[in-house]
Amino acid sequence: MVLETDLAIPEGAGKAIVETGAMIACPLLCTDQFVAYCRKRGLRVTRERLVRLERLRVFAPVFRVGAAAEKQGLLKVPREGGDCWFAKGWAQDTTAVSGTYPVPEFTDLSSEAYYSIFQIHHLDRVLSVFTRPLELDFYVNGDDSTPIDWTKAGARWIKALVTTVLRRWQLVQFCSQRIATVQRLLVATDSVEGLRTAQHSRAVALLCQHVSNRYYPYARSDMRTFRHGATSYSDKWITVDGHGWDRKSAMRQWDAREVEEFYELTPEKLRLAFEGLAIAQARRDPIKHWYELVQFTSVGERDRLQDEALKAETLRGAAYMLRAFYKELYGVELQHPNEVTGLVQRSQQELDVRRDVRRHLEFVANRFGVNPQPRLSLIVEGRSEEVAVTRIFEKRLGAHPGVFGIEIVDVSGVNNATGGRGGRYAAIMRLIDYLHHHQTFAILVLDNERDAKKLKARAEQMKSIHNSRFVTRPEYVNIWEMTFEFDNFSDSEISAALDDLADEAGKFAPAEVSVARKDETPGAALKSLFRDRTASGLDKVRLSELLTDNMLSAEPCDAGNRPIMRIVKQAAKLAALNHLPTTKDASDKNQGSSYFGTAL
Repeated sequence: MVLETDLAIPEGAGKAIVETGAMIACPLLCTDQFVAYCRKRGLRVTRERLVRLERLRVFAPVFRVGAAAEKQGLLKVPREGGDCWFAKGWAQDTTAVSGTYPVPEFTDLSSEAYYSIFQIHHLDRVLSVFTRPLELDFYVNGDDSTPIDWTKAGARWIKALVTTVLRRWQLVQFCSQRIATVQRLLVATDSVEGLRTAQHSRAVALLCQHVSNRYYPYARSDMRTFRHGATSYSDKWITVDGHGWDRKSAMRQWDAREVEEFYELTPEKLRLAFEGLAIAQARRDPIKHWYELVQFTSVGERDRLQDEALKAETLRGAAYMLRAFYKELYGVELQHPNEVTGLVQRSQQELDVRRDVRRHLEFVANRFGVNPQPRLSLIVEGRSEEVAVTRIFEKRLGAHPGVFGIEIVDVSGVNNATGGRGGRYAAIMRLIDYLHHHQTFAILVLDNERDAKKLKARAEQMKSIHNSRFVTRPEYVNIWEMTFEFDNFSDSEISAALDDLADEAGKFAPAEVSVARKDETPGAALKSLFRDRTASGLDKVRLSELLTDNMLSAEPCDAGNRPIMRIVKQAAKLAALNHLPTTKDASDKNQGSSYFGTAL
C-alpha cells in the first residue's frame, strides 16, 4: 500500500541522475566501494549479497554500465550530447520497481553497478528483514548424550526466518510533537513482494542523490565552513570531471521546481521524507546526545567515527540536504534533524542566537565544558609577577593556573596599563570592560609607580559601555604600596635572594635593602644596588623565583598572610565560581548582576 504522503520513484530516476550530472559533488560508488562504505557503517554486505538482493528486486543500484559500453569508451559526466547511453542499452537504469533487466552473477566483471551513499538507509531496512541472529548456545547447552540433528535445526532456523519475512512489516513514524503527532505507515507488506514494491525509502535516497550537487555541502559542514569542491574520478566504465565543472554556473541554472515536479513533491511529502531520515539517525546514533557539539566538529574528524555513529552521520547529512531543499522550495526552515523527535523547548532569543554560529558554538562549548575561554584573567605588570603566581598555583594549590581556568596577562610595565596622554587609563579599563562583558573576571595588579594610583581611582568611576554598571569592582584592582618584591617579602628575604643571584660577586645586608625600600623609586633603587655591587643587571624574573620558592618552603601560615597569596586565593575563588553561560538568558542575567562591576 502506498500512502499519499509517500514518495514514488519517478520513471527514469537513475538516468536523470546521470544526465544531470548529480554525481559530481557526491560521487556514486561502484560495487566494491559501496561494500566498503557500508561495512564502515556496520552494514555487513558483500558483492555477492548485493547481487542476491538485486535479483530479489528488493534493493538495486542507481544504474549499471553493461559490457557493450566497453567499445564506446567511458561514460562521461557531465554528459556531452544526448542520452544514447541509456537509449542504446549501454547503461541500464535500475531504479524502476518493476525492473526486468537481467542481473549478472557477482563473479561477472563484464559490467558494473553504481550506488548512492544515501541508499544505506533503505539497505539497512532490507538487511534487518533478511538477517536473523543465531544463538549457538541454544544448541550446545543441551544434553551431551543427545546428538543434534543439524539439518533439522537449520531447517527450523530457516522456517523462523521465512516466517519473519512473511509477517507484516510495519514501521510507524512519529512526527515532532511540536508540529503535531502524526502516525504514518511507511511500508506494509505481507510477503517479500511487499519489499519489492515499497518505493518511499528508495525514492528518498534517489531524491537526495538528485539534489546533491546543490545541497551536499550542507552535509559536509562544521556549521562555519562548507566543502563546495567537486570530485573527479574514473574507473573502467565511467569518468567524472569535477574539476571542469563550473559550480557557480550550475547553481545559477539550478531550478528546485524542476526537481519538485519530477518527484511530484508536496510540502508534506518532503517534510515527512526529511523527518524519516532525521528520526532514523537519531534512534540509531550512539552519540546522539552530543549532536550539538558534534555538528561543530570538523568533517575530517567526524569521518573517523565507526559503525552506527558513522552511519548516522550519513543519514544526518541527507536530512540536512532535504531541510535546505525544503527551505528553498517553501521558504520555511524545518527543525534541526536531532530535534524532530521529543519535545524541545527553545525560546525565540535562543533560536535567534543560532544565526550567530560563533555565539551558538560558544554556548554549546560551555554546556559541554570544553570552552577554553578563561574564567579569569589576572593582569600583572611584568614577567616577575607571572612567574611568582604560576609557582604559587603549582606548588601551593597543586596545578597550573590554566587548570583553574585562569590566564595570566603580562602588560610589561605600568605605562602599558595607564596609557599615554591621549588615552590615559582608557586602554586597560576598556580591556577589562570587554573581558567582563564576555564573562571573564579580570583582576589587575600593578606596582605603585607613575599613574597607577590614579588609574585605580579612575577605575572606580568608569562606566561600562556594554552594561548599566561600572567597569569593575574596587577589589579587582590592586596597586602594591611599593612594588611586588617590597610588598610581599622582608628585607632579609630579599637580601638572601640577592646573595644567591650574586653568587661570589658580593653579599647584601638587610639594612642595604631597607635603604632601597625607603627610596622614592624602590624598584629602581634595588636594581642600582645590585648593579653597583655585581657590575651586572638584576634578573628580576630569577629573583622572583627565588623569593617565591623560599616563601613556599616556609610554614603555610607564614606564606598565607602575604598580599600575593590573598590575590591568588581571590583569583582561584572567582574562577571556580564563574560558570560560563549556556544560554543567552543566563548570559544576560550574569551581565545584569554586580559580580563583574559595581551597580550604578
